This record gives sequence, structure tokens and C-alpha cells, in this order.
Amino acid sequence: MAGSEGVKAADMCLRILEYVAFSPEPGGVTQIADSAGLAKSAAFKHLQTLMDHGFVTQDLVTSRYRLGPKAWLIGQQAQSLNDFTAIALPFMLAARNETGLAVVMSTPMPGAAFVTLTCASTHQIEIGVRTGSQLALHGSAQGKIFLAFGAPQQLEDLRVTPLTAVTPHTITDWNVLAAEVAAARKAGFASAPQEALLGINTMAAPVFNYDGKLIASVAFVGSIQHIPTDPDPVLVQRLKTLTQDISRALGAQG
Repeated sequence: MAGSEGVKAADMCLRILEYVAFSPEPGGVTQIADSAGLAKSAAFKHLQTLMDHGFVTQDLVTSRYRLGPKAWLIGQQAQSLNDFTAIALPFMLAARNETGLAVVMSTPMPGAAFVTLTCASTHQIEIGVRTGSQLALHGSAQGKIFLAFGAPQQLEDLRVTPLTAVTPHTITDWNVLAAEVAAARKAGFASAPQEALLGINTMAAPVFNYDGKLIASVAFVGSIQHIPTDPDPVLVQRLKTLTQDISRALGAQG
């Protein structure tokens, strides 16, 4: 029982750390508690633990919390991630400027696609995805790419995992998902029309590194008006060209 409580406490600390890291401004203990679904007193204890280890600091004037020096040091150890997002950014901006669509890079993590880099759309009504978002593997184009080109065990694991519906269009049947993943593998891209949000479609393709390993997916995100359920072949080719250019810049062959 003590072990279970320790895991739960660690999970809450990490949730709080994520909130502080990706919040657009320093947060107060009430905001942080609400985001984590905790009582204010419990959130305060977890924040104190994070402060003790240098992961967050508290402004003595406003009492709000921001990332601390230990978080910065760990971030420096992830320099390889910064390197390839820096390489990808000019290609993504060029595609965004050409299409007007939001362009989003995600990296694989256990059970989700983690949004690492975004370029907002240029349309009057801006559509995008927040950096730090975790997208369901079964309910996002990026996730389908990771299932199609990543470790096969990921798809098998979802066979015994409830596939939660976010919208009426989210795939909740494993066999349907498996068929879509196979189609994505054959076509070289995946889409998820209205599966994560009504009225929005996303299409994604894989990014590989110098040794052929899948390291990311890049997606176009827009309204159904701009990315219909059956995407324009010209747009599909632009997406593939984008991810191929990024892959080649990272040393991939072909």
C-alpha cells in the first residue's frame, strides 16, 4: 500500500511540474491545485517537495511558482531534441506560409504523441495545438503515424485498452484502428477528421533520423473546410515533401 501511495505522490508531482512548465505565466497554488485536481493543501506539499529539489521556485513577492534551476539543467540534457526541432523549424515555417495551415511536430512517448513544436496558422481564425499537449494514439493523426511506423507492440497494447471517444468520430473499435494504421503505413500519411475535435482535421506523416528510426511526426492542422476528410492529393504531397525534407536534414537516406 505504501508503494502505491508513493507512485501516486510521484505522479501528482510530475503533473504539477508539467503544469508549471507549460503554463504561459507563473501560477499560484490555487491554479495549480485546480489543474491537478488536488486540495490546495496537498498541492502546496507537492510544490514544497519540488522546491526542495530545485525543480520549481516561488516568487517571494507574488507567491507564484515557476520552473527552477534543476528543471533548466535537465532541459539542457535534452539538447538533442532542441537540435532536431531547430532543424525542422525552417521547413515547418515554409510549409505553414505556403499552405496557411498550422504545422505541428510531435514526438512519441508511452501511450501518446507529445507536441514539441507548433507553427500557428495564418488564417484569420487561428487553429493550432498547444505545445506540451499529449494526443491519444488512437484519436490523432500523429498517434496513428507512431502506431504505423513505430514499435508494433504499441498497437497490440491498445487491443486490451479501452479506446476513449473524444468526439462521435473518434475510433473506438480496435479492428477499425488496425485497418487505419495499416492504410497509413501503405499511404505514408494518416488523417483524423473530427476525431480529436469537431470541425477540425489533422494529417500527419513520419520523420526519420540518420539510422531510419522514427523520431517524430509532423502534421497539418486545420478546419474541415481546409483539410477535408479526403485530403487534396496536392496537400498530401506537400506534407510528405515536408517530412522527407526534415528527415534528410537529419541524415535519413532516400
